[in-house]
Amino acid sequence: MKKSLILPLSLIIIFLTACAVPFHKKLDQYLSNDQFKEADELIESEKTNPKENIYSSKNELLYYFDKGAVRQMMGDYKTSSENLEKAEDIIDKLYTKSLTDETWSFFSNDLNLNYTGEDFEQVMVNIIKALNYMYEDNFEGAAIEARKINHKLNYFQDSYGDKAIYTDDAFARYLSAFAYEAIGAINDAYIDYKKSLKAYQKYNSIYGTEIPEFIKCDIFRMADALKFYDHFENFKREWGDIGFIKYNDLKKASEVMIVIYDGLPAYKIDDRAMPKFVHRGYAVEKVIVKDGDKSYSSVVAQDVSKMAIKNLENKNLAILAKTLVRNVAKKIAKDIPILNLFIGEEKADTRCWRTIPARFQIVRFMVIPESKRKIIAEIYIKDKKDPIQQIFEIYLKPGKKKVIPIYMFR
Repeated sequence: MKKSLILPLSLIIIFLTACAVPFHKKLDQYLSNDQFKEADELIESEKTNPKENIYSSKNELLYYFDKGAVRQMMGDYKTSSENLEKAEDIIDKLYTKSLTDETWSFFSNDLNLNYTGEDFEQVMVNIIKALNYMYEDNFEGAAIEARKINHKLNYFQDSYGDKAIYTDDAFARYLSAFAYEAIGAINDAYIDYKKSLKAYQKYNSIYGTEIPEFIKCDIFRMADALKFYDHFENFKREWGDIGFIKYNDLKKASEVMIVIYDGLPAYKIDDRAMPKFVHRGYAVEKVIVKDGDKSYSSVVAQDVSKMAIKNLENKNLAILAKTLVRNVAKKIAKDIPILNLFIGEEKADTRCWRTIPARFQIVRFMVIPESKRKIIAEIYIKDKKDPIQQIFEIYLKPGKKKVIPIYMFR
C-alpha cells in the first residue's frame, strides 16, 4: 500500500470507530422498530464480546433483566422466565451486600458495587414472569409469581414504612388478583383487588395516575361471590350503586385482557455526580379495542417512568448524604498511602433496566364464549392521525381468560 494512502485510511477508520452507534442508542432503535430479534442479538453480542462493558461482572443483573424482557417480546416466554429467574437468584445472593464492596466503593463511587436493581425493578421481574405465564394461559404459574410479588411488597412495607414512596405496586396487585380469580381462588383475588385499589389511591396522590373505576366492580364481584354482605354494603355506601358482573355470570362468559407496553422507559444520567432519571414521554395516546359492535378503551395501569423518577428523587437525599460523607473520607484517605490507592472519581450510579416500557396500559373486557372472535385493537400513536391496527382471532371456552400483549415502544 502506498504511504500516501495510509494516513487517509487511518483517519477514515478512526472516524468510523468514533461514529459507532452507542449500545443503548442502538438498543432503543431496535425496540422502537419492533426488531426484537436484533435487540436480543445485540445484547448477546455485548455480553460475549463487550465493547462498552454494559454487562460487566458487577452489572450481570442488567444482562438478565434485558434478556428476560426482550425474549418476552420475541414470544419466547420460557427463555424469558429462565433469564428472569437467574435475575432473581442474583438479587437474592446480593441481598446481604459484600462488606468489602461497600468499603472500597466508599472511597470511589457506587459503580463499584454490584447492581442489585431498584425496588420497583425487583418487583418488575415477577410482573414480567407473571405475564409470561398469562400469555401462555398458565394462570397457576402466574399465581405462584403473585405470591412472590406479595411477599416482596409485604417486605417493603414492613422494612420502609413511611420512609419510602414505593412500598406497594398497584399493577402487580391487580395482576395477582386477576390470576387468582382465573384459578378460582376468589378469597385471594378479593384481598389483592382491595390492595390494588389502595395502592392506586396512593399512586393518584404521588404520580397522578387515575384510579381505574373497574377495580371497584371487581371488588363488588368478589365480595358478592364470597357472601361478604356487610363488606358489600359498606362499599355500596362509600361508592354508590355501581353496576358489576356477578362472579357466576362471568364464569359462564369469557374474558380478554390486553396489556400495552407503551414507550421507552426513563433512564438515568449523571447530573453533577448525582443520578437522575430522564423521562422520554410515551408512544401511545390510547387504544380502542373493538369486538363486533362493542368498543373498549385502555387505561393506564402503571406509569413506570414517573414511578422511577419520584422514587429516585426520594432516595437522592440519602445518596447525597452518603456522597458528602464519602468526600470527607476521601480527604482523610489521601494522607494514608494504602487507602490513597483506592480513591476514585465521584460518579453517579446510572445503571437501570432499559428494556421495560415507560408505562403499561390495559384493556379488560368480556366476550361471548365458544365463538370465534376477531378482536381489533386500534392503537393511537402520539402525533399521528390514523391508528395502527392489530387484529387478534380468539376462541375461548366459558370461564376462560386470555391475556394478549401489544408492544409499542416507538
